[in-house]
Amino acid sequence: YTVGLAAACWAIWLARNRATFEKKQIKTPFEIVFSMCSFLIYWTGLQSEGGAKELQGGAEMIRAGTMNLLKMCNAMHRPIESE
Repeated sequence: YTVGLAAACWAIWLARNRATFEKKQIKTPFEIVFSMCSFLIYWTGLQSEGGAKELQGGAEMIRAGTMNLLKMCNAMHRPIESE
């Protein structure tokens, strides 16, 4: 759980820095979650074999869940087409 917490904090920190110093506003919170998943996958190389597989699986589960949420949010914001 420590690596996941570190990835979440790092993703939030980088998003904050982009917003503060580069004036690039966050368009959606999903950006931070996908960034966190990227860090987790990248950091699997720093783990032992068993830990790397567990971390990879966790990152993929988070990414899949976030993709489902993103799809649901996009479906809710689509205009209703009249027949």
